Amino acid sequence: MLSFVFPLLGRFHPVLVHLPIGILVFGVVLVFLSKKQDKTFLPAIQLAFLLGSIGGILACISGFLQYQFEGFSWDTVQFHLIFGVLTTAAGFFIYGKSKKITDPYSIKWSSAALILALLFTGHLGGTITHGEGYFTEVMPENLQTLFGGAPSPAAQLTLPEEGWEELAYYEEVVQPILNSNCQSCHNPRNKKGGLDLSTKEALLKGGENGPVIDPHQFLKSSLISRMELPRDHEDHMPPSEKRQPKKEELQLLRLWLENEASFDLKLGAAKPEMKWLEPFFQREEIAYYPTAPLSIVAEDSLARLRKIGFYVEPIAQGSSLLKVSCINFPDFQDQNLGDLASIQANVVYLDLGGTQVTDQILVKLKDFPLLTVLKLSHTQVNGANLESLNSLKNLKSLFLNGVSLTQADLEKLEQLPMLEKVFAYETALLGKESTKKFKFKLETGSYELPPIPSDTIVY
Repeated sequence: MLSFVFPLLGRFHPVLVHLPIGILVFGVVLVFLSKKQDKTFLPAIQLAFLLGSIGGILACISGFLQYQFEGFSWDTVQFHLIFGVLTTAAGFFIYGKSKKITDPYSIKWSSAALILALLFTGHLGGTITHGEGYFTEVMPENLQTLFGGAPSPAAQLTLPEEGWEELAYYEEVVQPILNSNCQSCHNPRNKKGGLDLSTKEALLKGGENGPVIDPHQFLKSSLISRMELPRDHEDHMPPSEKRQPKKEELQLLRLWLENEASFDLKLGAAKPEMKWLEPFFQREEIAYYPTAPLSIVAEDSLARLRKIGFYVEPIAQGSSLLKVSCINFPDFQDQNLGDLASIQANVVYLDLGGTQVTDQILVKLKDFPLLTVLKLSHTQVNGANLESLNSLKNLKSLFLNGVSLTQADLEKLEQLPMLEKVFAYETALLGKESTKKFKFKLETGSYELPPIPSDTIVY
């Protein structure tokens, strides 16, 4: 008949644990208020550490009972319980030490250590009751990272470009939207407003203010109406400091509610507009520049090249691939290419535009195996020898503006497997219709702007 007593005492743990914490903190404050040779607060300090430690014993017992009867696993509570016991023992230790001293000043370091132990034990307890990151989730993200509580948001909505029509609307669209925008406040551990939005069953149950889906007026459901309020409105959700849903996410939620919040609905059957889906399609990003296991070039090597006149830098911070330009080196000639011998394996972008190079440079470029972008505009290069570039298997963009060039010359570039664009502005090709369809896109700059009404106004 009295079997409920121990489980009831266990549930008093959150209440009992705060009393000894307050008393111990009070004792520590008195220690730090004391001055050398000042015994004024000593009796109160001794009493505070004694009562706080006795209260700590009661808190440990109730915590153990809660662990026994509330279904917590040992892995979840072990460190909180162990540190709770150690903190209580530390309180008794300081009490015993305070009985043997005449100057509270001498136990300041012990008291400071006790406060740290209280904070750590309290943090572990807060994690058990409120989940990971409870103390840090309200901080800005940079502070969360500083305190080791970097946010780990739920995976955001992603859709496949093929077969999206067959996705279950609720499971594959609605729930991911709710997870990424609402889960920090409305989850099984942290039910703000009594609301959990992590499952179908919890969503239908609603919170303290009733259901969040109105079965009679779906589009007036608080699930969507509060999200659509102005951000500075007191009832707007999510809170203004939290991640806000994208407009496309709101449209997809509205569409689901328009379809009576059906849990059996397929995404294709709801006929969403493609512009609502576009931001969520999974697309594999293909690197523009090739990847290769190269070492990063030493900064002093780059500095020597800059002194010669080259503009040289990595294509991205920490990258081993290099961009080289002769924009400040107009006197660059064919023989100067040898200055780049130490980094030629790393160069993916080379701008020789406006320099003194000739056709001889084309053969030497074979020593730049990763070259992806090559600019030879306004040089003495002759298009008749472009076949020398066929060794550049990674070349994607070639700039030949202002170069002596014919359509027959361009046909020699057809052997380049990766070539995507050739720029041939200010050449003999300008204004001429190409009779051949190249594998690459040819840009000659022969553009005409359409007339606008203001062009015909007579003043």
